[in-house]
Amino acid sequence: MGSPDRRRVVIAGGGVAALETLLALKALAGRLVEVTLISPTTEFVYRPVTVAEAFDRGEARVYELAELVADLGGVELIHDTLADVEARGRIAVSGTGRRISFDHLVIATGAASRAPLTGAFTFRGRDDVPALRDLLGELVSGRAQSVALALPSPRMWPLPLYELALMTASHLHERGADQVTVTLVTPEEEPLELFGQTAADAVNSLLTARGITVRSSSLPAAVRGRALLLAGGAELFTDRVITLPVLEGPRLPGLPHDQHGFIPVDKFGRVTGLDDVFAAGDVTAFPLKQGGLAAQQADAVAGAIASIAGAAVTPAPFRPVLRGLLLTGGAPLYLRAEPQRLAREATVAIEAPAVHRPSRDASAAAGQALWWPPAKIAGRYLAPYLATARPSPLSSGLLADRVPVPGPPVSDAEYEDALELALLLADCDARWGDYPSALNALDAAEALQGALPPEYEAKRREWRAEDRLASSS
Repeated sequence: MGSPDRRRVVIAGGGVAALETLLALKALAGRLVEVTLISPTTEFVYRPVTVAEAFDRGEARVYELAELVADLGGVELIHDTLADVEARGRIAVSGTGRRISFDHLVIATGAASRAPLTGAFTFRGRDDVPALRDLLGELVSGRAQSVALALPSPRMWPLPLYELALMTASHLHERGADQVTVTLVTPEEEPLELFGQTAADAVNSLLTARGITVRSSSLPAAVRGRALLLAGGAELFTDRVITLPVLEGPRLPGLPHDQHGFIPVDKFGRVTGLDDVFAAGDVTAFPLKQGGLAAQQADAVAGAIASIAGAAVTPAPFRPVLRGLLLTGGAPLYLRAEPQRLAREATVAIEAPAVHRPSRDASAAAGQALWWPPAKIAGRYLAPYLATARPSPLSSGLLADRVPVPGPPVSDAEYEDALELALLLADCDARWGDYPSALNALDAAEALQGALPPEYEAKRREWRAEDRLASSS
Protein backbone atom coordinates (compact mmCIF):
# COMPACT_ATOMS: atom_id res chain seq x y z
CA MET A 1 0.00 0.00 0.00
CA GLY A 2 0.99 3.59 -0.28
CA SER A 3 1.76 4.32 -3.96
CA PRO A 4 1.89 8.13 -4.38
CA ASP A 5 0.09 7.86 -7.74
CA ARG A 6 -2.96 6.06 -6.36
CA ARG A 7 -5.68 6.90 -3.88
CA ARG A 8 -5.61 4.72 -0.79
CA VAL A 9 -9.16 3.57 -0.09
CA VAL A 10 -9.99 1.64 3.07
CA ILE A 11 -13.37 -0.13 3.21
CA ALA A 12 -14.55 -1.29 6.63
CA GLY A 13 -17.08 -4.11 6.55
CA GLY A 14 -17.77 -7.49 4.98
CA GLY A 15 -21.42 -7.24 3.94
CA VAL A 16 -23.37 -6.04 0.93
CA ALA A 17 -22.37 -2.36 1.10
CA ALA A 18 -18.68 -3.17 1.55
CA LEU A 19 -18.53 -5.69 -1.30
CA GLU A 20 -20.58 -3.54 -3.67
CA THR A 21 -18.24 -0.60 -2.96
CA LEU A 22 -15.23 -2.81 -3.59
CA LEU A 23 -16.56 -4.19 -6.89
CA ALA A 24 -17.75 -0.79 -8.11
CA LEU A 25 -14.42 0.86 -7.28
CA LYS A 26 -12.46 -1.82 -9.12
CA ALA A 27 -14.75 -1.41 -12.14
CA LEU A 28 -14.82 2.39 -12.17
CA ALA A 29 -11.37 3.38 -10.94
CA GLY A 30 -9.20 0.32 -11.61
CA ARG A 31 -5.53 1.08 -11.02
CA LEU A 32 -6.26 4.60 -9.83
CA VAL A 33 -7.00 3.24 -6.35
CA GLU A 34 -5.40 0.87 -3.87
CA VAL A 35 -8.00 -0.83 -1.74
CA THR A 36 -7.86 -2.39 1.71
CA LEU A 37 -10.88 -4.32 3.00
CA ILE A 38 -11.18 -4.60 6.79
CA SER A 39 -13.73 -7.31 7.61
CA PRO A 40 -14.57 -8.94 10.95
CA THR A 41 -15.76 -12.05 9.09
CA THR A 42 -14.04 -14.43 6.69
CA GLU A 43 -17.24 -15.26 4.80
CA PHE A 44 -20.09 -13.50 3.08
CA VAL A 45 -23.41 -15.28 3.70
CA TYR A 46 -26.27 -14.63 1.30
CA ARG A 47 -28.46 -13.78 4.27
CA PRO A 48 -31.85 -13.00 2.62
CA VAL A 49 -32.23 -16.65 1.63
CA THR A 50 -31.83 -17.90 5.22
CA VAL A 51 -35.56 -17.25 5.69
CA ALA A 52 -36.22 -20.21 3.38
CA GLU A 53 -33.83 -22.59 5.15
CA ALA A 54 -36.19 -23.48 8.01
CA PHE A 55 -38.76 -24.61 5.43
CA ASP A 56 -36.21 -26.57 3.36
CA ARG A 57 -37.00 -24.33 0.40
CA GLY A 58 -33.55 -22.86 -0.06
CA GLU A 59 -30.00 -22.68 1.22
CA ALA A 60 -28.07 -19.45 1.55
CA ARG A 61 -24.79 -19.57 -0.32
CA VAL A 62 -21.54 -18.76 1.44
CA TYR A 63 -18.61 -17.00 -0.24
CA GLU A 64 -15.07 -16.89 1.11
CA LEU A 65 -13.84 -13.30 1.20
CA ALA A 66 -10.26 -14.41 0.61
CA GLU A 67 -11.30 -16.04 -2.69
CA LEU A 68 -13.26 -12.96 -3.73
CA VAL A 69 -10.32 -10.66 -3.00
CA ALA A 70 -7.89 -12.98 -4.79
CA ASP A 71 -10.19 -13.07 -7.80
CA LEU A 72 -10.25 -9.27 -7.98
CA GLY A 73 -6.52 -8.89 -7.48
CA GLY A 74 -4.69 -5.98 -5.91
CA VAL A 75 -6.86 -5.81 -2.77
CA GLU A 76 -5.50 -6.18 0.74
CA LEU A 77 -7.73 -8.12 3.13
CA ILE A 78 -7.47 -7.60 6.90
CA HIS A 79 -9.56 -9.74 9.24
CA ASP A 80 -10.32 -7.27 11.99
CA THR A 81 -12.89 -4.77 13.21
CA LEU A 82 -12.97 -0.99 12.95
CA ALA A 83 -12.61 0.50 16.44
CA ASP A 84 -11.90 4.19 15.89
CA VAL A 85 -11.47 6.80 13.18
CA GLU A 86 -8.96 9.64 13.41
CA ALA A 87 -10.47 11.65 10.59
CA ARG A 88 -8.11 14.62 10.79
CA GLY A 89 -5.05 12.39 10.52
CA ARG A 90 -6.75 10.01 8.04
CA ILE A 91 -6.13 6.98 10.23
CA ALA A 92 -8.46 4.00 10.75
CA VAL A 93 -7.76 2.14 13.99
CA SER A 94 -8.61 -1.56 14.05
CA GLY A 95 -9.84 -3.59 16.99
CA THR A 96 -6.35 -5.05 17.47
CA GLY A 97 -4.80 -1.57 17.49
CA ARG A 98 -3.51 -1.56 13.95
CA ARG A 99 -3.30 1.95 12.47
CA ILE A 100 -4.21 2.06 8.78
CA SER A 101 -3.76 5.25 6.78
CA PHE A 102 -6.18 6.24 4.06
CA ASP A 103 -7.00 8.90 1.52
CA HIS A 104 -10.64 7.85 1.62
CA LEU A 105 -12.42 5.70 4.19
CA VAL A 106 -15.73 3.93 3.53
CA ILE A 107 -17.70 2.84 6.59
CA ALA A 108 -19.87 -0.17 5.70
CA THR A 109 -19.87 -1.98 9.03
CA GLY A 110 -23.62 -2.51 9.24
CA ALA A 111 -25.72 -2.14 12.36
CA ALA A 112 -26.33 -4.03 15.57
CA SER A 113 -29.62 -5.88 16.02
CA ARG A 114 -31.78 -6.32 19.09
CA ALA A 115 -34.98 -8.19 19.89
CA PRO A 116 -37.87 -5.71 19.94
CA LEU A 117 -40.52 -7.76 21.77
CA THR A 118 -39.72 -9.71 24.94
CA GLY A 119 -41.52 -13.04 24.77
CA ALA A 120 -41.55 -13.17 20.97
CA PHE A 121 -39.26 -15.24 18.76
CA THR A 122 -36.96 -12.93 16.81
CA PHE A 123 -35.71 -14.31 13.51
CA ARG A 124 -32.30 -12.83 12.60
CA GLY A 125 -30.97 -15.36 10.13
CA ARG A 126 -29.20 -18.70 9.86
CA ASP A 127 -28.44 -19.04 13.58
CA ASP A 128 -32.18 -18.90 14.33
CA VAL A 129 -33.20 -21.58 11.81
CA PRO A 130 -33.19 -24.50 14.34
CA ALA A 131 -35.39 -22.55 16.77
CA LEU A 132 -37.80 -21.61 13.98
CA ARG A 133 -38.04 -25.26 12.96
CA ASP A 134 -38.91 -26.16 16.56
CA LEU A 135 -41.64 -23.52 16.58
CA LEU A 136 -43.06 -24.86 13.32
CA GLY A 137 -43.03 -28.33 14.86
CA GLU A 138 -45.16 -27.08 17.76
CA LEU A 139 -47.71 -25.69 15.31
CA VAL A 140 -47.83 -28.87 13.23
CA SER A 141 -48.17 -31.12 16.29
CA GLY A 142 -50.96 -29.06 17.80
CA ARG A 143 -49.04 -27.93 20.88
CA ALA A 144 -49.64 -24.40 19.58
CA GLN A 145 -52.81 -23.46 17.71
CA SER A 146 -52.01 -19.94 16.49
CA VAL A 147 -49.11 -17.78 15.44
CA ALA A 148 -48.79 -14.05 14.83
CA LEU A 149 -46.06 -12.54 12.68
CA ALA A 150 -45.50 -9.03 13.96
CA LEU A 151 -43.69 -6.13 12.27
CA PRO A 152 -42.29 -4.12 15.21
CA SER A 153 -41.71 -0.79 13.47
CA PRO A 154 -43.15 1.14 10.52
CA ARG A 155 -39.64 2.19 9.49
CA MET A 156 -38.04 -1.12 8.66
CA TRP A 157 -37.73 -3.48 5.72
CA PRO A 158 -40.83 -5.69 6.01
CA LEU A 159 -40.29 -8.24 3.23
CA PRO A 160 -38.78 -11.05 5.38
CA LEU A 161 -41.83 -11.03 7.68
CA TYR A 162 -44.15 -11.55 4.72
CA GLU A 163 -41.94 -14.39 3.52
CA LEU A 164 -42.12 -15.99 6.96
CA ALA A 165 -45.91 -15.64 7.00
CA LEU A 166 -46.44 -17.06 3.51
CA MET A 167 -44.02 -19.95 3.94
CA THR A 168 -45.39 -20.75 7.40
CA ALA A 169 -48.93 -20.97 6.00
CA SER A 170 -47.75 -23.19 3.12
CA HIS A 171 -45.75 -25.37 5.51
CA LEU A 172 -48.76 -25.92 7.77
CA HIS A 173 -51.12 -26.63 4.87
CA GLU A 174 -48.76 -29.21 3.37
CA ARG A 175 -48.71 -31.03 6.72
CA GLY A 176 -52.45 -30.97 7.28
CA ALA A 177 -52.33 -28.35 10.04
CA ASP A 178 -54.98 -26.10 8.49
CA GLN A 179 -56.55 -25.52 11.91
CA VAL A 180 -53.65 -23.23 12.91
CA THR A 181 -54.48 -19.54 12.72
CA VAL A 182 -51.82 -17.41 11.02
CA THR A 183 -52.07 -13.64 11.52
CA LEU A 184 -49.84 -10.91 10.16
CA VAL A 185 -49.73 -7.80 12.33
CA THR A 186 -48.27 -4.67 10.77
CA PRO A 187 -48.30 -0.90 11.32
CA GLU A 188 -48.60 -0.49 7.54
CA GLU A 189 -51.94 0.67 6.20
CA GLU A 190 -51.66 -1.96 3.46
CA PRO A 191 -49.34 -4.94 2.97
CA LEU A 192 -45.94 -3.88 1.64
CA GLU A 193 -47.24 -0.37 0.99
CA LEU A 194 -43.66 0.81 0.38
CA PHE A 195 -43.98 -0.72 -3.08
CA GLY A 196 -47.19 1.10 -3.97
CA GLN A 197 -50.74 0.03 -4.75
CA THR A 198 -49.93 -2.49 -7.49
CA ALA A 199 -47.69 -4.46 -5.14
CA ALA A 200 -50.10 -4.13 -2.21
CA ASP A 201 -52.93 -5.60 -4.29
CA ALA A 202 -50.77 -8.52 -5.44
CA VAL A 203 -49.54 -9.31 -1.93
CA ASN A 204 -53.05 -9.02 -0.51
CA SER A 205 -54.21 -11.66 -2.97
CA LEU A 206 -51.38 -13.97 -1.94
CA LEU A 207 -52.14 -13.57 1.77
CA THR A 208 -55.85 -14.20 1.22
CA ALA A 209 -55.14 -17.30 -0.86
CA ARG A 210 -52.97 -18.72 1.94
CA GLY A 211 -55.64 -18.02 4.58
CA ILE A 212 -53.53 -15.45 6.42
CA THR A 213 -55.41 -12.83 8.41
CA VAL A 214 -53.93 -9.34 8.10
CA ARG A 215 -54.23 -6.87 10.93
CA SER A 216 -53.00 -3.61 9.43
CA SER A 217 -52.48 -0.21 11.07
CA SER A 218 -51.52 -2.13 14.21
CA LEU A 219 -48.21 -1.52 15.97
CA PRO A 220 -47.00 -4.38 18.21
CA ALA A 221 -45.96 -3.09 21.63
CA ALA A 222 -45.32 -6.07 23.93
CA VAL A 223 -45.99 -9.77 24.52
CA ARG A 224 -47.70 -10.67 27.78
CA GLY A 225 -48.48 -14.36 28.14
CA ARG A 226 -50.70 -15.32 25.21
CA ALA A 227 -51.52 -11.72 24.41
CA LEU A 228 -49.77 -9.57 21.81
CA LEU A 229 -50.38 -6.04 23.06
CA LEU A 230 -50.80 -3.36 20.43
CA ALA A 231 -50.19 0.36 20.67
CA GLY A 232 -53.42 2.02 21.76
CA GLY A 233 -54.44 -0.79 24.11
CA ALA A 234 -55.82 -3.48 21.78
CA GLU A 235 -54.81 -7.13 22.22
CA LEU A 236 -54.42 -10.14 19.98
CA PHE A 237 -54.47 -13.55 21.63
CA THR A 238 -52.01 -15.98 20.04
CA ASP A 239 -49.89 -18.91 21.15
CA ARG A 240 -46.68 -17.83 19.41
CA VAL A 241 -45.28 -14.54 18.08
CA ILE A 242 -42.57 -14.25 15.42
CA THR A 243 -40.90 -10.91 14.75
CA LEU A 244 -37.85 -9.33 13.15
CA PRO A 245 -34.97 -7.52 14.87
CA VAL A 246 -34.72 -3.76 14.98
CA LEU A 247 -31.36 -2.17 14.20
CA GLU A 248 -29.21 0.24 16.16
CA GLY A 249 -26.22 2.20 14.93
CA PRO A 250 -22.70 1.31 16.16
CA ARG A 251 -21.83 4.82 17.47
CA LEU A 252 -18.31 4.58 16.07
CA PRO A 253 -15.75 6.74 17.92
CA GLY A 254 -14.46 9.66 15.86
CA LEU A 255 -17.56 9.90 13.66
CA PRO A 256 -20.79 11.88 13.97
CA HIS A 257 -23.98 9.92 14.63
CA ASP A 258 -27.64 10.56 15.29
CA GLN A 259 -29.55 9.65 18.44
CA HIS A 260 -29.80 6.03 17.29
CA GLY A 261 -26.09 5.70 16.55
CA PHE A 262 -26.35 5.93 12.75
CA ILE A 263 -24.00 8.03 10.62
CA PRO A 264 -25.47 11.02 8.73
CA VAL A 265 -24.37 11.26 5.08
CA ASP A 266 -25.12 13.36 2.01
CA LYS A 267 -26.53 12.08 -1.29
CA PHE A 268 -23.07 10.83 -2.33
CA GLY A 269 -22.49 9.03 0.97
CA ARG A 270 -20.04 11.59 2.35
CA VAL A 271 -20.16 11.71 6.15
CA THR A 272 -21.43 15.04 7.45
CA GLY A 273 -18.55 17.39 8.21
CA LEU A 274 -15.84 15.11 6.83
CA ASP A 275 -14.39 15.36 3.31
CA ASP A 276 -12.61 12.03 3.07
CA VAL A 277 -14.90 9.69 4.99
CA PHE A 278 -17.92 8.02 3.38
CA ALA A 279 -20.53 5.56 4.62
CA ALA A 280 -23.00 3.18 2.96
CA GLY A 281 -25.59 0.63 4.01
CA ASP A 282 -27.23 -0.06 7.36
CA VAL A 283 -24.68 2.04 9.24
CA THR A 284 -26.05 5.25 7.70
CA ALA A 285 -28.94 7.34 8.96
CA PHE A 286 -31.08 6.54 5.90
CA PRO A 287 -34.17 5.07 7.61
CA LEU A 288 -34.78 2.02 5.42
CA LYS A 289 -32.25 -0.81 5.78
CA GLN A 290 -32.11 -3.33 2.93
CA GLY A 291 -29.43 -5.01 0.84
CA GLY A 292 -30.44 -3.52 -2.49
CA LEU A 293 -30.56 -0.02 -1.04
CA ALA A 294 -27.19 -0.57 0.66
CA ALA A 295 -25.76 -1.49 -2.75
CA GLN A 296 -27.21 1.66 -4.32
CA GLN A 297 -25.64 3.78 -1.58
CA ALA A 298 -22.34 2.00 -2.20
CA ASP A 299 -22.55 2.80 -5.91
CA ALA A 300 -22.93 6.50 -5.11
CA VAL A 301 -19.90 6.35 -2.81
CA ALA A 302 -17.77 4.45 -5.34
CA GLY A 303 -18.68 6.90 -8.10
CA ALA A 304 -17.72 9.88 -5.97
CA ILE A 305 -14.37 8.38 -4.96
CA ALA A 306 -13.58 7.21 -8.50
CA SER A 307 -14.22 10.73 -9.80
CA ILE A 308 -11.91 12.23 -7.17
CA ALA A 309 -9.25 9.67 -8.10
CA GLY A 310 -9.32 10.88 -11.70
CA ALA A 311 -11.56 8.32 -13.39
CA ALA A 312 -13.78 9.47 -16.25
CA VAL A 313 -16.89 9.07 -14.13
CA THR A 314 -19.74 11.47 -13.41
CA PRO A 315 -20.84 10.76 -9.83
CA ALA A 316 -24.53 9.89 -9.49
CA PRO A 317 -26.34 10.62 -6.24
CA PHE A 318 -28.22 7.98 -4.27
CA ARG A 319 -31.83 7.82 -5.48
CA PRO A 320 -33.42 4.68 -4.11
CA VAL A 321 -35.23 2.13 -6.23
CA LEU A 322 -36.94 -0.59 -4.21
CA ARG A 323 -36.54 -4.13 -5.52
CA GLY A 324 -37.91 -7.03 -3.54
CA LEU A 325 -37.95 -10.71 -4.47
CA LEU A 326 -40.68 -12.17 -2.26
CA LEU A 327 -40.25 -15.87 -1.48
CA THR A 328 -43.73 -17.33 -1.06
CA GLY A 329 -43.32 -21.08 -0.73
CA GLY A 330 -44.41 -21.30 -4.37
CA ALA A 331 -43.70 -19.06 -7.33
CA PRO A 332 -41.83 -15.94 -6.13
CA LEU A 333 -43.22 -12.46 -6.61
CA TYR A 334 -40.98 -9.69 -7.95
CA LEU A 335 -41.75 -6.22 -6.60
CA ARG A 336 -40.29 -2.96 -7.79
CA ALA A 337 -41.04 0.66 -6.95
CA GLU A 338 -39.60 4.11 -7.36
CA PRO A 339 -40.85 5.83 -4.18
CA GLN A 340 -40.31 9.31 -5.58
CA ARG A 341 -42.71 8.53 -8.46
CA LEU A 342 -45.54 6.90 -6.51
CA ALA A 343 -48.83 8.77 -6.69
CA ARG A 344 -49.23 8.79 -2.93
CA GLU A 345 -46.79 10.35 -0.51
CA ALA A 346 -43.66 8.22 -0.25
CA THR A 347 -42.74 6.68 3.10
CA VAL A 348 -39.26 8.19 2.76
CA ALA A 349 -38.90 11.73 1.45
CA ILE A 350 -36.59 11.68 -1.57
CA GLU A 351 -35.53 14.24 -4.13
CA ALA A 352 -37.50 13.69 -7.35
CA PRO A 353 -35.49 12.33 -10.31
CA ALA A 354 -34.54 14.68 -13.10
CA VAL A 355 -35.68 12.31 -15.84
CA HIS A 356 -39.18 10.84 -16.07
CA ARG A 357 -39.37 7.34 -17.53
CA PRO A 358 -42.96 6.67 -18.50
CA SER A 359 -42.16 3.23 -19.95
CA ARG A 360 -41.72 1.73 -16.48
CA ASP A 361 -44.36 1.75 -13.77
CA ALA A 362 -43.55 3.41 -10.45
CA SER A 363 -45.06 0.34 -8.77
CA ALA A 364 -44.81 -3.13 -10.30
CA ALA A 365 -45.47 -6.69 -9.21
CA ALA A 366 -44.89 -9.71 -11.42
CA GLY A 367 -44.23 -13.42 -11.38
CA GLN A 368 -41.39 -12.83 -13.84
CA ALA A 369 -38.11 -11.14 -13.04
CA LEU A 370 -38.29 -7.34 -13.05
CA TRP A 371 -34.48 -7.06 -13.04
CA TRP A 372 -31.60 -9.23 -14.23
CA PRO A 373 -29.90 -11.14 -12.82
CA PRO A 374 -32.94 -11.89 -10.61
CA ALA A 375 -31.11 -11.75 -7.28
CA LYS A 376 -32.58 -11.05 -3.86
CA ILE A 377 -29.67 -8.69 -3.25
CA ALA A 378 -30.07 -6.45 -6.28
CA GLY A 379 -26.63 -4.88 -6.37
CA ARG A 380 -25.52 -3.30 -9.66
CA TYR A 381 -22.14 -5.04 -9.48
CA LEU A 382 -22.63 -7.60 -6.72
CA ALA A 383 -25.62 -9.42 -8.23
CA PRO A 384 -23.91 -10.24 -11.58
CA TYR A 385 -20.71 -11.13 -9.74
CA LEU A 386 -22.38 -13.64 -7.41
CA ALA A 387 -24.59 -15.02 -10.20
CA THR A 388 -21.70 -16.30 -12.29
CA ALA A 389 -20.27 -19.78 -11.74
CA ARG A 390 -16.75 -18.40 -11.87
CA PRO A 391 -17.15 -14.68 -11.06
CA SER A 392 -15.57 -12.17 -13.41
CA PRO A 393 -17.04 -8.81 -12.40
CA LEU A 394 -15.24 -6.53 -14.83
CA SER A 395 -16.57 -8.39 -17.86
CA SER A 396 -20.04 -9.17 -16.52
CA GLY A 397 -23.10 -7.20 -17.50
CA LEU A 398 -24.44 -4.93 -14.79
CA LEU A 399 -27.76 -5.46 -13.07
CA ALA A 400 -30.54 -3.91 -15.15
CA ASP A 401 -34.29 -3.46 -14.78
CA ARG A 402 -36.65 -5.22 -17.15
CA VAL A 403 -40.10 -4.14 -18.29
CA PRO A 404 -42.62 -6.89 -17.44
CA VAL A 405 -44.43 -8.63 -20.29
CA PRO A 406 -48.22 -8.29 -19.97
CA GLY A 407 -50.18 -11.46 -19.43
CA PRO A 408 -51.83 -13.65 -16.79
CA PRO A 409 -49.74 -14.77 -13.82
CA VAL A 410 -48.01 -18.13 -13.92
CA SER A 411 -50.17 -20.81 -12.32
CA ASP A 412 -48.79 -22.99 -9.52
CA ALA A 413 -48.88 -26.01 -11.83
CA GLU A 414 -47.00 -24.20 -14.60
CA TYR A 415 -44.49 -22.93 -12.06
CA GLU A 416 -43.83 -26.40 -10.63
CA ASP A 417 -43.45 -27.87 -14.11
CA ALA A 418 -40.96 -25.18 -15.11
CA LEU A 419 -38.95 -25.59 -11.92
CA GLU A 420 -38.81 -29.38 -12.19
CA LEU A 421 -37.79 -29.11 -15.84
CA ALA A 422 -34.93 -26.73 -15.06
CA LEU A 423 -33.64 -29.01 -12.29
CA LEU A 424 -34.02 -32.08 -14.51
CA LEU A 425 -32.01 -30.43 -17.28
CA ALA A 426 -29.31 -29.49 -14.75
CA ASP A 427 -29.04 -33.12 -13.59
CA CYS A 428 -28.88 -34.36 -17.18
CA ASP A 429 -26.14 -31.92 -18.13
CA ALA A 430 -24.10 -32.82 -15.06
CA ARG A 431 -24.51 -36.53 -15.74
CA TRP A 432 -22.77 -36.01 -19.09
CA GLY A 433 -20.08 -33.82 -17.58
CA ASP A 434 -21.39 -30.56 -19.09
CA TYR A 435 -21.04 -28.60 -15.88
CA PRO A 436 -21.29 -25.09 -17.42
CA SER A 437 -24.70 -25.98 -18.88
CA ALA A 438 -25.76 -27.62 -15.63
CA LEU A 439 -24.84 -24.49 -13.69
CA ASN A 440 -26.75 -22.33 -16.17
CA ALA A 441 -29.82 -24.53 -15.66
CA LEU A 442 -29.52 -24.05 -11.90
CA ASP A 443 -29.38 -20.29 -12.45
CA ALA A 444 -32.65 -20.58 -14.38
CA ALA A 445 -34.22 -22.64 -11.60
CA GLU A 446 -33.10 -20.10 -9.04
CA ALA A 447 -34.71 -17.36 -11.11
CA LEU A 448 -38.01 -19.27 -10.93
CA GLN A 449 -37.98 -19.77 -7.17
CA GLY A 450 -35.67 -17.09 -5.79
CA ALA A 451 -33.55 -19.81 -4.10
CA LEU A 452 -32.50 -23.35 -4.86
CA PRO A 453 -33.54 -26.41 -2.82
CA PRO A 454 -30.73 -27.30 -0.37
CA GLU A 455 -29.75 -30.46 -2.25
CA TYR A 456 -29.22 -28.44 -5.40
CA GLU A 457 -27.12 -25.86 -3.59
CA ALA A 458 -24.89 -28.79 -2.63
CA LYS A 459 -24.87 -29.95 -6.25
CA ARG A 460 -23.97 -26.42 -7.39
CA ARG A 461 -20.91 -26.44 -5.13
CA GLU A 462 -19.91 -29.88 -6.40
CA TRP A 463 -20.42 -28.96 -10.06
CA ARG A 464 -18.49 -25.71 -9.72
CA ALA A 465 -15.58 -27.65 -8.25
CA GLU A 466 -15.74 -30.17 -11.11
CA ASP A 467 -15.92 -27.35 -13.66
CA ARG A 468 -12.87 -25.62 -12.20
CA LEU A 469 -10.98 -28.91 -12.14
CA ALA A 470 -11.83 -29.53 -15.78
CA SER A 471 -10.83 -25.99 -16.74
CA SER A 472 -7.45 -26.28 -15.07
CA SER A 473 -6.55 -29.67 -16.58
